[in-house]
Formats: sequence, C-alpha cells, structure tokens
Amino acid sequence: MRRFLPVLSLMCIVMLTTGCVPESYFFEGEIGSQGSGRGELLGGTDMELLNSGELLVCDSGNTRFQIINPKDGSVKVTGGEFGSTGFKLQGITGCTVNKLTQDIFICDYRGHKIVKFNQSGTPILKVTEKVKFPMDVATDKSGNIYVVFSRQPAIHKYNMMGAFIGSIGGSGKGALVHPTSIQIVNESIYVTDYGTRRVVKMTMSGEVEQEYTKKGEFEQIKGPSSVFVDSMGNIFLLDLGEVPVVLLDAKGELISKIGAIGKETGQFLYPRGIAANPEGQVFVLDNSRNVIIKYKKSTGK
Repeated sequence: MRRFLPVLSLMCIVMLTTGCVPESYFFEGEIGSQGSGRGELLGGTDMELLNSGELLVCDSGNTRFQIINPKDGSVKVTGGEFGSTGFKLQGITGCTVNKLTQDIFICDYRGHKIVKFNQSGTPILKVTEKVKFPMDVATDKSGNIYVVFSRQPAIHKYNMMGAFIGSIGGSGKGALVHPTSIQIVNESIYVTDYGTRRVVKMTMSGEVEQEYTKKGEFEQIKGPSSVFVDSMGNIFLLDLGEVPVVLLDAKGELISKIGAIGKETGQFLYPRGIAANPEGQVFVLDNSRNVIIKYKKSTGK
C-alpha cells in the first residue's frame, strides 16, 4: 500500500493546481498602477471598505492613505506624510474606518503609534500609550479602539480618546504569537495569527469562540495575513499556499477560491489587503503589482 502514497499525494497536488477547488468568482478589472501620483501605489499594505463603497487603502511606499473609488480608480481623499514628529508617519501597516463616524485610523509601525484622521484626511488624534510595532487596528460600535502588535500575545483596548483600557486575550487559546490583522463584526473579534497559522474568533472580552486552521478540506491555513468578515460571518482570507485567497463560511468550510497567483492582469503576487461589498464584488490589494484587483461573484453558480 505504501507504494501508492506518493501517487495519491501527486493527485492531490494536481487537483489543487488544475482548478478542482471550488471557484465562483471571476476577474472583473483592475485599478491603480505603480507610482506616487493620485490613485497610484507603492507597496500597499492594507485596505478597508467604507460605508460609501469606496476603499480606504494604505500606501506604505508613499507614506499615505488614499480613499479610492473602486469603479473608476478616482481618489476622493489622501492623508498622511512621512516624518517622526507630531502626526507624521514612518511606516504604515494596517488601517480601519469607524463605521459610525467614518474617522480613519492608521497604524504607524515604526513610529509606535496609531493616528486618527477625520473624513477629510486631517489628523486629529494619536494613540501612543503602550503602543509598540502596531500591525492592525479595529473599532467597536462605541468607538473604542483595538490594536494588535507584532509578536505580542494580547490585544490592547483603548477608549475613543486614545487612553489605554486594558488587554484582551493573551493567554491559553487566546494567546497570539504573530498577529497580522484584526476586525470586529457582530460583537466578535477576528484575528489572523501568522505565528499559529489560524484565524481566531473571540468574544469582546477575549474568550475564544472558534479557531479556523483549514481552508475547508483542501488545504491547511499556512500563514494568514489579512481577513475580511461580512455580516453573515463569511470569512475572506489572505494566506500562503496553493489557494492564497479564499472565501470560507462561518463554520470554516471553503466556499470558493478567488483569483490566482501570477504576474498577469487579474492575478496577484503578494496580496496584502482584502474587502468585499454586498454587491458580490471582492477587492484584493496586491503589494507587488501595485494594483487593486476586482472580482465578481458569478450569478450562474
């Protein structure tokens, strides 16, 4: 029987690379290009969907964020500038937008702070207490701020004025090794942990509700970098492996892969941000090709 094991392994690899993984999204278009002009990108690191349907995009190479219309690539707002004083930024990682106020929060990884901007792109607050190498940020419905840090086991919670409230998780199943992104949906916290190769769903007090370690039956989660969760609890995940961009249901079953690795139009090399709207569109920010790739859910499946 042992002599058949390599054959079976090869068959599994072929299945993954020949399109047997469920796929219900098709390429719709791209916006953006490499550069420093409006709508251009140099190493995008994160992306968030605004209530308006526009995209908040972290543009690390240009040390700024942009609010971009996904239909035509036009830019509504830009904000941020490089520097080490005041509200200036040294290295942008994650971002989020407060769904009620539409205020913008940007993680300054090297500057050890979170900067809050208003809708016009003007900085109005910085959070520095106990902040060291922030990776990503999220807000709850009360305006409280939640931050994950590079190689720190707990989530830090701040009030809307930036004062430290306390830590969430950090021990047992809730201990993080190398968290990369955080999102709050329906009174639950979702964190991608690159170090433990999982997505963790927690209560608002830090109790683990569920752990996701597989992309359905097709592949283990190998190095998650970002997550977007819709109102139904479906998980749009960026990961390493043969199927790096996937949609999972709330139980962790794989609904569909999205896109494919490559250098051509419609493909991605290093996806860093993902978002989805209620109209069935999925947006993937590619750090290497400096574009936002648009995919659309097929109505025929």
